Amino acid sequence: MERHRARPWRTARALACALALAAAAAAPGTAAPAAVPVPATAPARGGRIPDHFVGLSIEWSLVERYMNPSARPAFVNLLRNLHTGILRIGGSSQDQMPFDATAVNTNRVITPEDLAYVRSTLDATGKVAHDSHGKPRWGTVLGTAMSPPTDGKPWVGPEHARTFLTQGVAPAFPRKAAKDIAGIELGNEPDLSYGADLDRYLGDLATYADPSVTGPFPVIAPNTSEDILPWTTLADPTAATRYFHDWPQILDTAAPFMSPRAGAFGAWASDHFYPLARTCANKPYRCASTTSLLSDEHLASLDYEAYTHADEAAEHGLGYRLEETGTAANRGAAGVSDVAASATYALSLMFHTACPRPPDRPEANASCTTAAKGVNFHNAEVRAFFHPEEGNAYYNAIDYDPTETMGAPRAAPLYYAMLLFARFAQGTWDLRPATVTPASAQDRTPEAWQLTTESGEHRLFVINKADHPVRVTVPLKGAQAEISRMTPYDPDGAGRTLDAAQVRIDGRQVADDGTWPGFHPAVLPTTGNRTALTLAAGEAAVVTSSTRP
Repeated sequence: MERHRARPWRTARALACALALAAAAAAPGTAAPAAVPVPATAPARGGRIPDHFVGLSIEWSLVERYMNPSARPAFVNLLRNLHTGILRIGGSSQDQMPFDATAVNTNRVITPEDLAYVRSTLDATGKVAHDSHGKPRWGTVLGTAMSPPTDGKPWVGPEHARTFLTQGVAPAFPRKAAKDIAGIELGNEPDLSYGADLDRYLGDLATYADPSVTGPFPVIAPNTSEDILPWTTLADPTAATRYFHDWPQILDTAAPFMSPRAGAFGAWASDHFYPLARTCANKPYRCASTTSLLSDEHLASLDYEAYTHADEAAEHGLGYRLEETGTAANRGAAGVSDVAASATYALSLMFHTACPRPPDRPEANASCTTAAKGVNFHNAEVRAFFHPEEGNAYYNAIDYDPTETMGAPRAAPLYYAMLLFARFAQGTWDLRPATVTPASAQDRTPEAWQLTTESGEHRLFVINKADHPVRVTVPLKGAQAEISRMTPYDPDGAGRTLDAAQVRIDGRQVADDGTWPGFHPAVLPTTGNRTALTLAAGEAAVVTSSTRP
């Protein structure tokens, strides 16, 4: 793995972590931890985008809306379109909703019926096939409450978590089905629920992560959500950044529990990231607009956070996943999170998470070998938990049916970015930034990424974040190529682009039943291993070529 020179304090922590793991394995009277799968040696290539990179995050209060028997067939089709992924059930609702094995299933309680819905959904997506490495096509993260108890939530505690697992999770995922569980997520955003009391959080983390509470299941932590700040503030160790600089200490506590219990999907530390917010009083950096959403400065903050935390996770023998993200905190912003710009941004975000390049040292990850295992886009209610009838959060990738019918969910604009990435980038090798040349020096240079498929095809993604068309010259391999385009679509014909209400890929849309009619790429002739390409405002394209005859 390409890494910068190890810092002495990191090396010491890594050694301490290794010793703790060894001590746990050798302690008399304790069961030996399960063997941690050792991945096969990878070829000498650039960055790898693994299977199961794409993912969705859904609040517990919306399980019925997405996975009840009426909604499930379309939701399953939407998941199948993406081939493989991780379905996280959690968010702030997991710290607010108790599990009750005997309660009537409502929006305010987690019940065995909810877990049965999740299990049925995974079964339906996985019956077709498993991925090339034997994992289920879709795995799940199941969040349970871990926060300081209050008068309004006296039920929160280790015993509640144990009951959730023994009376809810274990019966729904017995024996072989347990491999579908990527992890039990302990609490949501502890930097908010525990505030400045880091010691209390670390104490609870050790208690909950112990097998006496969470049993044999993989566990996931710390799930922190940094304040929306420029990367220069994140880089300042004296700045108030919640738990950003406490990750090493948190992972010192968590890694000895997480690594030995890694499941089929491996062990990872999880992070949250939002570039903007619905409200931004007196904080202009947070204000949501399509221009700010697609700006380089907010992606620079993502790069800094993802690279720093992925690097620290690796020092502890863990992977890293951006397990909750969206276009703006507080459930998104109208006219920004629910329009075509959200798809343009989401596609860029996935690449920046697969290859975070710290803005202060972009050369530190030139080969994209420090990276996230994946990204989960969050889905919630528009205003408050327990009121799905009020409508969808603006940032939802998949919109649920808010009516009493609770029928088929439907693809929102951001879903199309997930679809394009899942089908053309997920499971590839040799990820690296690429260079394209705009025809006009005044134009913003589109973002570009190159990669190679397992079959040897070369792919180039080009993303135009400008509000006007841009013509570029792109390098290619071979005498002929195919191109698929993700394009803003204005159903009213008013000429809207970044703020268009819909998105199409190759002129096609996802059907009402969630099925995808398939891609319809155009032939793109090349001259001298390059070609000229015009991208519409907010448009992204993937060009596939091969040197084989």
